Amino acid sequence: MLNRKNLKITIFTSLVVFFLVFSNVFVSASFVKNLKEKEKTDISNISLNEFEDEWYDGNFEGSWGKTNDCSDGEIVGYLNLRRSSSVGYFFGEWNEYETNITGSMNGIFRNNILLGRITNRIDGISTSYIGLITSDETSFKALIFGLGLSFVHLFGNYESSFLPPLTGEFGIGVKSKYLIDETRLEEFTPDDPDDYREMMIQIWYPIDKNITNPRIDYMDGPTFAWLKARSPVPLFTIPDNAYTYVDPHGRMDAALSNAQDMYPVIIFSPGYDGVYQIYTSLIEDLVSHGFVVVSINHPYVSGITVFPDGRKIYVSDIPTGDMSLRSVVEDAKFVLDNVIEMNNTDPDFEGRFDDSKIGMYGHSYGGASTSICCYEDERFVCGLTLDGVFYLDYIPEILEKPFLLMIAENRFNDDNVQDMWNNLNEDAYKVEIKGSTHFAYTDVGVLLKHLVPLIPINLLGFGSIAPKRHVNITRMIELIFFEVYLKSRSVEDLLASLVSYDEVEFEFK
Repeated sequence: MLNRKNLKITIFTSLVVFFLVFSNVFVSASFVKNLKEKEKTDISNISLNEFEDEWYDGNFEGSWGKTNDCSDGEIVGYLNLRRSSSVGYFFGEWNEYETNITGSMNGIFRNNILLGRITNRIDGISTSYIGLITSDETSFKALIFGLGLSFVHLFGNYESSFLPPLTGEFGIGVKSKYLIDETRLEEFTPDDPDDYREMMIQIWYPIDKNITNPRIDYMDGPTFAWLKARSPVPLFTIPDNAYTYVDPHGRMDAALSNAQDMYPVIIFSPGYDGVYQIYTSLIEDLVSHGFVVVSINHPYVSGITVFPDGRKIYVSDIPTGDMSLRSVVEDAKFVLDNVIEMNNTDPDFEGRFDDSKIGMYGHSYGGASTSICCYEDERFVCGLTLDGVFYLDYIPEILEKPFLLMIAENRFNDDNVQDMWNNLNEDAYKVEIKGSTHFAYTDVGVLLKHLVPLIPINLLGFGSIAPKRHVNITRMIELIFFEVYLKSRSVEDLLASLVSYDEVEFEFK
């Protein structure tokens, strides 16, 4: 009877035989044809220029060798993911220590199988290979075979995510927290006199980049089920656990970095019938540059709020007007109260939040609450909205704080936006991104390009601009705005950034 080690050798030997019998120039006709149809890419023509699209989904580095000590040379490269985190293609470089020979490598990976091509840069000779790869969250091992290569062992580290890589010096720590405001009865449940206002928050904070604590999930199962159900077309091909493919950069139970004594704090509020999880790409990068972001899910106003005891509260199906807006505004103020309390008493964060440098931003309805909070609460220094809606009855006078209106295409002179613009004083920005739509100010367009790549993204309501491009422009403008008003960066840097994008139209006063 075969033991596990011999079984692996037998399986791999069978694959090699398959390679030798059916491959001449590349590899197994039926298998490669099937794989290429699934991935829609020609591995023989992968090049670095064609490979890059705003950002790579991952990178890898390691060593290789003719024996399993992998001591003959180094490898480094990039990868892009397809419909899951275990399927994609890669492009890399290799060298050999003894001869100083260098070359390129590219191919496809699908679960535990590698198919690809290695090219020697000295003589231009290419060799196709097949291999087996195993990996955990941060490291991989592989054994490949090709004509002229014999067996080659590879070992190294990698990182990958559907979401954009961090551009700052910090990693991301994450803590979720349940809050209850015992000074406010829940207005959405008037028949329950003992029901007080509850909410869930997530604290995103800078950690040292070398920390490798377990990653958080992008969201929980019930929240992902809610998100799938929001699609205007049925998404039957997306599995119920697809949220586990996303791999955000946040890590659990990590210590706040000591690289800075204190960090500015930004409160984030999602759109009506939204959840903070779908803005992860627009939160993480701020944190990587040394900000603490505290995001809120507002029961009965957010699409779904999942509590630690398993309770789920969905958006109210009864139009509530003033009650909804007032609840969201007071939630944000209450969360800020708790941030200041944590700064005084929490052993993980005591004395580490700079409560003289507090900002706020939000999408859509969260933009409305941002403008009102900045008007009503002097603790908020500045505000930014992502295609916000505005209720000027709550802001009867000029808002005397730095404020940026980022808006979807064709809203530059929209009456609602223009009314808010007229209510802003100096250091005000109105920024339109061409090709964008209301829902483009989320992660969802990027996720759908992975999960349903054959459906044109504009048919799902995400505009004509490529989702990755939109996310990159949005997060860069966010970052520089908050660095200007919470970290004393120059206004000229923000104006120069706005000018640098062809897709951006803006006004400044």
